[in-house]
Amino acid sequence: TFQNGGTYDVTLTTQSVTGCTASVTYTDYVYVEDTPVAEFSASTTELLNINTEVDFNNTSTGATDYVWDFGYNTANSTEVNPTHVFPEENSGAYVVELFAYSPLGCVDSAQVTINVVEETIYYVPNSFTPDGDAFNQYFQAIFTSGYDPFDFELLIFNRWGEVIWESHDDSVGWDGTYNGEIVPDGVYTWKIEFKTSQNDERKIITGHVNVLR
Repeated sequence: TFQNGGTYDVTLTTQSVTGCTASVTYTDYVYVEDTPVAEFSASTTELLNINTEVDFNNTSTGATDYVWDFGYNTANSTEVNPTHVFPEENSGAYVVELFAYSPLGCVDSAQVTINVVEETIYYVPNSFTPDGDAFNQYFQAIFTSGYDPFDFELLIFNRWGEVIWESHDDSVGWDGTYNGEIVPDGVYTWKIEFKTSQNDERKIITGHVNVLR
């Protein structure tokens, strides 16, 4: 058993029954390959879903061929130092694994977890005009990512702090009415409470909206 990598001479010595001996040496007859060591780093391991490109730096030793598995249903890469773009539409953890192969086919592997976080993106207008024409008739918060649409609440308050409208459906906007009547022009306060999709954190945001006619 050869414990370490390298080349070794092998000598065979024979002895006859009468005590005569003979030997032969084969120089560098056995080559033992060191086991490869797989190792790599990533340009970042925490990503927002608006920018999911990662550069990988391969620092493996004793290897000549590589296979990269990026942790989901996508093609593997055999580049030495690949760049990979993770899915923008799916947040989560992706286990990236590098397999490093020696010239004789010995293999070692290393892993790094890449976390893709869905950023909360929304827009809330500051005014609307519920005057019966075809434009800007509703006050509605526009959420595009990073929130749970089934855990959402929008409240509208008048100047005395009374709730005059509420909704638990982010696709429904306020039409500027209270008890079936259009409210007077002016400034109204809104409050939105929602839960983020990444870690179930509850958030509350507030602001003001101008009703114009």
